[in-house]
Amino acid sequence: MKAFLKCHRSIAGAFGFIAISAFALVVTAEPTAQDKAFYRGLTQSIREFAKFQIPLPGQPGVEFSYELEFDQPLWPDPIIGDTLAGYGQEAKEGRFYRSFYDKIFLKEGSVLKLNGEEIPLTCVFVAGQDNRFSGDMSPIFPQFVMKVYVVANSYTCEGPLRRGWPETGGKEEAWDTYLYFEIRDPTIMLPTENKLRYRWNEYHSVLIDDGERK
Repeated sequence: MKAFLKCHRSIAGAFGFIAISAFALVVTAEPTAQDKAFYRGLTQSIREFAKFQIPLPGQPGVEFSYELEFDQPLWPDPIIGDTLAGYGQEAKEGRFYRSFYDKIFLKEGSVLKLNGEEIPLTCVFVAGQDNRFSGDMSPIFPQFVMKVYVVANSYTCEGPLRRGWPETGGKEEAWDTYLYFEIRDPTIMLPTENKLRYRWNEYHSVLIDDGERK
């Protein structure tokens, strides 16, 4: 998606999140306390339960689920940055895309359930984009896109890239097990584009229980 920003590996390694490309970042206005509370609220509105299935050809799929409860944020406020929507008329009109990043620890008892195993979930990382200020009113262009990582076994939540890589050796990414999904409608917070990474192996999955309690 063209509006998502390029990443600088050196910055990402230093700060532990997907960083904003320096040449694209512009300052429109200092985010207000209301802005910060709004984006923090989006993160905290992620569904606390959902069940998925990994489809397998010719046999029943493998089911897994997560249960989570939010604890304290890693950062006092979400990190917010704005990027010009273009370099022509859009720039003159002050149109921009807003990126926001957030990390919140999870309480003990938050788990990923897979094949009888309960894997401790430790934090949630969100890399989001708010498109409401871009001027694009197309019904097929989402107002929000949230890329969500529900991370297991990372008690510092440092990532998704490893600090100091490649000098530190090993893999570029920090997290070997997580559930990834995207949210494109914050009114229902429905997970889409679901993917499970389990011990570095990745599996696409489908949602079979959205967590809504009837």
